[in-house]
Amino acid sequence: MRIAVNRNGPESRFFSLLLTADGRFAGRVWLAPTPGAFVHIRSIRVIGDRIGFHYPGRGKGEPPTAFQRQALAFGNALNADLRSMRVGVVGCGGTGSATAILLARLGVGQIVLIDNDIVDRTNLNRLHGSTQADADAMTPKVEVVAREIARMALGVRVVPMEAWVGDPGCRDALRSCDLIFGATDDHDGRLFLNRLAYYYLVPIIDMGLSIDVGDEDVPTIHALDGRVSVLSPGHTCLICRDVIRPVIASAEALRRTNPEEYERRKIEAYVAGGGNPAPAVVTFTTELACMAVNEMIHRLQGFRGAEGSAANRVRKFHLGEDRHPGHRPREGCPVCSSSAIWGRGDEDPFLGRAG
Repeated sequence: MRIAVNRNGPESRFFSLLLTADGRFAGRVWLAPTPGAFVHIRSIRVIGDRIGFHYPGRGKGEPPTAFQRQALAFGNALNADLRSMRVGVVGCGGTGSATAILLARLGVGQIVLIDNDIVDRTNLNRLHGSTQADADAMTPKVEVVAREIARMALGVRVVPMEAWVGDPGCRDALRSCDLIFGATDDHDGRLFLNRLAYYYLVPIIDMGLSIDVGDEDVPTIHALDGRVSVLSPGHTCLICRDVIRPVIASAEALRRTNPEEYERRKIEAYVAGGGNPAPAVVTFTTELACMAVNEMIHRLQGFRGAEGSAANRVRKFHLGEDRHPGHRPREGCPVCSSSAIWGRGDEDPFLGRAG
């Protein structure tokens, strides 16, 4: 320790990790330069195809009454893990609001909600908890979802943040999360989360719904796909999966930061996007949320068995089947083709990018 302090400076912090023969972990943060001073690490998270937590008292004691039946299905350790977790939900529309409500009813301890949109009448048939009064008052979506969670009185702490996910004010909340659900419908937001997952080793479960309809008087469904993708080291990123289109992300960033210039370029056909709203139906956005949350439950508890984790699941609602398309990292992808940025954490500029 003395050598390490001399080499790295008196304000340095050092960590020690103990792995026991029965698979448990414990850790300390040593407070140099005070000899022997340390604090215990509150919780250790292990990520991969499964997500494991190590903390004192895991699974001990009786579950709260509201979650006793859940414990009968999955054991009290899952209840304890959920109660210890900090989970983010980015995007609080049809899919995100359903996801947040499910997380609260499962007993997740802390939920942060991030969205900069307000309720309007087109949201009312999909946004869980919304009312006509919310549309009339132009209530922020995060406030509607936070209100509904508070009304449950399940002891869940919820933090609503009315902001775009890349706003600097969201950074502390995001990097403190154990897991994040991405329910945003913008490419720029997905691009941000795509890097965050690898920089901070925070697993992100990204969701998307695509409905392709014909232009007949009575629309014909050509495709109705729900996608759940897991982002973390060892999994292919959203760019390499062709989920994110960087040219659209660039246009969205311009619209957010310089709307006048965006409109000028749009008129001159120099930017992409800005078309008609995509079709959406509440039953499918809600089922998509269930798919994503069940992926989290499996990665925590393993109810699907040893091979049950799915890095990419596409539900063909119109065909009644699930598919697992595979993708390989593109050569030279700075996010997922190598481990160069994995776990790099705090950096200036943030996530290694200016702006």
